[in-house]
Amino acid sequence: MERLIFSPEKAEAIVSLAFPREDQERMLELMDRNNEGLLTDSERAEMEGFRRVGTLLGILQARARLTLDKSHAPE
Repeated sequence: MERLIFSPEKAEAIVSLAFPREDQERMLELMDRNNEGLLTDSERAEMEGFRRVGTLLGILQARARLTLDKSHAPE
């Protein structure tokens, strides 16, 4: 991941990425079903997919924020 270098413009675009509202609602539904012990195997796989994408997105956004911090730092 260290080799990922973002321009400030790309970094801002990455930081602004988010799951669409319908996906956020679906994730909440899956979490509720999971807490109730009612997930099917396909729902469990769907929830795991959301988790993986969310983790990757979080890593990319953290890297993008570091890029933005460095671009705003006084020289």
